Amino acid sequence: MFSIVVPLYNKEKSVSRAIKTVLEQNYSNFELIIVNDGSTDNSLDVVEKIKDERVKIINKKNGGVSSARNLGVENASTDWICFLDADDYWKPNHLEIIAELQNKYQDGKIYSTLVCENSEKGVQFIENSLPDDFEGYINDYFSLASKGTIFHSSSVCVSKKALLEVGCFDTNLKHGEDLDVWFKLMMNNIAVVKKTGTAVYDLLGENRAMNLKCMYEKHLLSKIDNYRSIKVPNLNEFIDYYILRNSVPYYFSMDKNKVYPVLYNVKEKKETKLIWKCIYSEKLFLGNFFLYRLYKKLRMIL
Repeated sequence: MFSIVVPLYNKEKSVSRAIKTVLEQNYSNFELIIVNDGSTDNSLDVVEKIKDERVKIINKKNGGVSSARNLGVENASTDWICFLDADDYWKPNHLEIIAELQNKYQDGKIYSTLVCENSEKGVQFIENSLPDDFEGYINDYFSLASKGTIFHSSSVCVSKKALLEVGCFDTNLKHGEDLDVWFKLMMNNIAVVKKTGTAVYDLLGENRAMNLKCMYEKHLLSKIDNYRSIKVPNLNEFIDYYILRNSVPYYFSMDKNKVYPVLYNVKEKKETKLIWKCIYSEKLFLGNFFLYRLYKKLRMIL
């Protein structure tokens, strides 16, 4: 049995779709916990109209997505927690596949499929470095994660005990709170992944375009930088990559003095491959001349 936690804040146009895809899952043994985080629109009215004994609604004052998820975890009656953002949705076989993975790999603490991305181009699978049709244990998470998304909040199922042991989601973070949790979980927990897209991350969701423009989170980058002392394979390489990837775009579009201290902490300061990886991961489709100029600027910064 699963406990599905849906944090809800002002998603009146999309939350019914998210809930509908949960209630229509092929696997039906679950409870659905909707945590209304002080919505000021009609979100609460929408979810209260849904009549299903598996649905539980919790109301709280607005405190952010992390506090909403944490409250959902605390109130979960099962040992396994799935998350779904209110503007994302699942394909009908999502929970079925997670249950199959649990039966097949019983020592896991994290089970996940991959996500598709819904944009103006339609729904597309988000590729990563896992082989096609991959299913099994993730043995080198940080190396794989530096080449593409492995976990997404709307695609994972996590042991409640493991979540509580790492302190759940950091309520001090406005963005990147899920990445922080994956960091902490993957230090000493077993993860199992099946490379199939059963969750859809909706870039066209309410308020999401605005949020994507505000993803710079200095506190998160500094916190991640402090993990360097932990002896985990390829952790430092991923930290450098993540800091570069998330700081560099803001160096050119925001206050350079705000971003520079974080960039300065990157250890691999002259790593050519790392810089080029960051340029291409941001999909900066520029001419070769402009790419080279950008590369030279990054070398000067770092």
